[in-house]
Amino acid sequence: MPLPQPELGLVVHYGFVWSGADRPSAPDSGKDGPCVIVDLLEVEDLPGRKTLRVTYLPISHTEPREGESAKLIPARVTNHLGLTAEKSYVYTTNACEDDWPFDLAHVPGRRDRFHYGFVPPRLFEAIAQDFRQHLARRRGHVYRR
Repeated sequence: MPLPQPELGLVVHYGFVWSGADRPSAPDSGKDGPCVIVDLLEVEDLPGRKTLRVTYLPISHTEPREGESAKLIPARVTNHLGLTAEKSYVYTTNACEDDWPFDLAHVPGRRDRFHYGFVPPRLFEAIAQDFRQHLARRRGHVYRR
């Protein structure tokens, strides 16, 4: 089963680490769940060796808390992606950066897939815009694994 090619807007099943002042977690205690790829950056981690760094935004059924921001995913999009019928939110104030393809997991019930599909371009642009605005206010506010 091949890994998907990482692309902006792709929703993958990833071991996301929730972190923040009121969300303490151990460094490697991720919770597998759907996440949107919102940024890709190729870095040279050792001379002559390049690594792809991916920034993930989590998708959750939990409504955002005070001080957090999230975009409600329209029901037709959650249905298209094969997510549950519950309301789902893409958090734009919680992000995790990791080297590709570390901590990817299989989609539940699908031993042949690591991804759900893509969010539509207009929704992705709204998500990315909210995330950029958050980063402009809180530089360096991305959990790095």
